[in-house]
Amino acid sequence: MELVESLVGSQLLAHALVALLNIILILAAGPISKAFNDGRNTDFQQGLLRVMAYMLLVLTVADLVLVWLLPGYHQFFIRLGLSLVPVYGAIFAFNIISHFIRQRFGLERKIDDKLVYLDSYNSRLMELFAVVVLVLVVIYALIKIWGLDSLLETTGIFGLIFAFMALTNQIWAPDIYYGMVILNSDMMSDGDTVRLEGDPNIYIINKVTFIYTILLNIQNNHRSLIRNSKLINMTVENLTKRASIDGLREALTYNIGYPETQASDSEARTQELQKHSRRIEAMFTAVAEALNDNENNRINANCEFEWALTNAGDYALTYTLWYYLEAIPNTKVTRTVRQHLLGTRFMINQKVFEESIAHGVDLSTPILVEQTEKHSRRPLPASTPTQRPQQQKKQDGDSGNGQRE
Repeated sequence: MELVESLVGSQLLAHALVALLNIILILAAGPISKAFNDGRNTDFQQGLLRVMAYMLLVLTVADLVLVWLLPGYHQFFIRLGLSLVPVYGAIFAFNIISHFIRQRFGLERKIDDKLVYLDSYNSRLMELFAVVVLVLVVIYALIKIWGLDSLLETTGIFGLIFAFMALTNQIWAPDIYYGMVILNSDMMSDGDTVRLEGDPNIYIINKVTFIYTILLNIQNNHRSLIRNSKLINMTVENLTKRASIDGLREALTYNIGYPETQASDSEARTQELQKHSRRIEAMFTAVAEALNDNENNRINANCEFEWALTNAGDYALTYTLWYYLEAIPNTKVTRTVRQHLLGTRFMINQKVFEESIAHGVDLSTPILVEQTEKHSRRPLPASTPTQRPQQQKKQDGDSGNGQRE
């Protein structure tokens, strides 16, 4: 603050200049954040910058009032407020620097028909270097603001910071390292559709940050966070990166009851079995023909449907239907992936059900227990408590006569 006063020649003018710069930062926080973040969500950054600017504005006004009222006041509030300047100045600087780093060292990709620059191993390495430099600059600026220029005070501050980093490196260091591994492998990047081990949901990678990865759940349409160290230690299926040009191969299973054979000789039973198999074959063939003519699905028309009897269980025959999907686009819109994956699956299920009715194939669970008609038993004669001893004696007498005979 002494430097600003020496340049403008007045405490009032210096405070007014700081207040004016704060107002400009409040108004420019949104446009600057959006301009250097490539269309990413910047609500948190804008809110943080505005809060810091408001705090500095309040502290500047409070310091000016105290300077007038208290002659011995040493400008504590303005120093506290100016301490915020290097912080949000570093945030602004990092946004601008990382923007140009992604353009120079990042990956160029088209997401939702828009050309964007994604983080890569080289760009993340340069961003880490920029973070270290900015942190050192912020520390030096804070030392100058509070007048801690002596060697003992300076080395003490740096020692405290490095000791804190050494004690907490087990928390943040693995995530930063594994985030670099994820980017270096090029197996997961922004806009990819993935399925995690042990999780039935399907996600879109929104962003791989320094510490965690932001995922978009296509079923529930909400955001999820997972640490980079945890993500790298599980099996991740990337549905966007195909193993071949055929596309993603999906499978649907159906339980079909066994044929009811009424014949006694083997030849007749064989004919009934062949008739049952022909009905199933005709059903799946009709499904394939109907869906190939439908333009609303995402099925790869160059690859034919496949089906086979995959299991002959205790109560039903399990048939599996395989189909190939077109390439999943790089997108961050959950509706697009939901229609591509789930919409096609639901359409196939609907068509299989309709053709099963048309071809007389039962997809319901078979009856496991057959009820047979049994002869009804006569109920026992009713008896009162007084008649039970006499009935017991009569039964004993009958049994005794039977033995004597």
